[in-house]
Amino acid sequence: MFHINETYGDTGELTVKNGEMTIHITLSSKNVVNLYPGMAKDAQKEGAKLLEPTEDEVTYEDGITETVYGFDVPVPCLDSEFDLALVGTKGKWYDHKVVVSSPVE
Repeated sequence: MFHINETYGDTGELTVKNGEMTIHITLSSKNVVNLYPGMAKDAQKEGAKLLEPTEDEVTYEDGITETVYGFDVPVPCLDSEFDLALVGTKGKWYDHKVVVSSPVE
């Protein structure tokens, strides 16, 4: 399981470019090392295109600054579940269902 970093209020930044949506999510640590838009079994196949992390700096309410991983995740549709697999530092893949809700204006 993964969680969006608390400094972002459990939200990500949705971008639409050339008709394609992507959400940047900042996680709470560096324990998730890759994501895959699809199922874990497919992520482990040769040639699978894994999502690589970015290094995001966050500053907590108490003033502590930390570098954590973030990811740019393709969003196929809003308000509907889609598959997103993840692998952690121990090398085990997990399946997840993710929903990106309509942005607040």
